Amino acid sequence: MDPLTAVVIVLAILVGLLFAASAGLYRRVRELELATYSGVGLRLAAGPDTQASALAVPGGTSMVIKVNRRCPICDDVLLAAAKLAATLPSDLSFAVLSDDPGFDKPLPDTIRVIKDPALWRAAGVPYTPALLVVDEQGVVSFTSPVGSGEALAEIVERAVATRKEMQL
Repeated sequence: MDPLTAVVIVLAILVGLLFAASAGLYRRVRELELATYSGVGLRLAAGPDTQASALAVPGGTSMVIKVNRRCPICDDVLLAAAKLAATLPSDLSFAVLSDDPGFDKPLPDTIRVIKDPALWRAAGVPYTPALLVVDEQGVVSFTSPVGSGEALAEIVERAVATRKEMQL
């Protein structure tokens, strides 16, 4: 075999591998983009003439932490939520949404616990743990994956600071 032919074949194989890797990377980035935006604008209330969603708080905003029974880092996130709950303004509150009817983690009384698999599925974000900000009408205005207690604290601090700026 001619050396030039061998070089062309090797380069063609490398270009093919590069193309395949790029296609896989593009697919993963697209999945992450969809996951990040999924759930925003979702109305969790059943309708105007029925009872509002269990996630909505009349006259306030609820920060819902979506967890599941197989989540290895959810305990850290729930511990951070328990610490943050006492520092929230009166019109902000935490709720925990679990798909596990036997959910029994120790949490302060100020954090509502909702154990409803159907509502958990309706929340519409494909990652756990997740933070959903739900207004008083039951509409999700923000979602974010929460990978640690520190990430939750950072998002909540930013939200409280932004809320204070908007009220000024």
